[in-house]
Amino acid sequence: ALGQEGLRAVIGQMVAVSSNDYRMTCFHAVRPPAMSIQDYFARIQRFFGCSGACYVLGLLYLDRIMKRHPDYGMSSLSCHRLVITSIMVAAKFNDDVFYSNAYYAKVGGVKIAEINGLELRFVQLLNWELHVQPEEYEVYEKILLKAATVSA
Repeated sequence: ALGQEGLRAVIGQMVAVSSNDYRMTCFHAVRPPAMSIQDYFARIQRFFGCSGACYVLGLLYLDRIMKRHPDYGMSSLSCHRLVITSIMVAAKFNDDVFYSNAYYAKVGGVKIAEINGLELRFVQLLNWELHVQPEEYEVYEKILLKAATVSA
């Protein structure tokens, strides 16, 4: 639960300090979604049922993308699609049991074709490198644990 709360806090901080000056990508909405990122994240937590490790991996994958592709910034226009895609990819890679893309799309309020396209672009941006070394995982786990205790 701390990892989930930590990711919620970190994503909130990333959006708060970002601008919407990034180029438009497939992860961007035309206008900020009506649901706040905090409420959207709570919805993901409620319906995904994934392991805590998925939240750590989700942050790690997002950070890899931001470092490799600075034009894919986290903003109020892109955070919803980036978060749902990162946690979905993490669940599919890490967990033994996960849902269909149709289910993830319904939870996220997007069409199946869109979630499929977001997933494909996301793993392409990661160069299909989803494996994480234990040392790297521990670094991100500590970040989330610290963020969870600070935001509590």
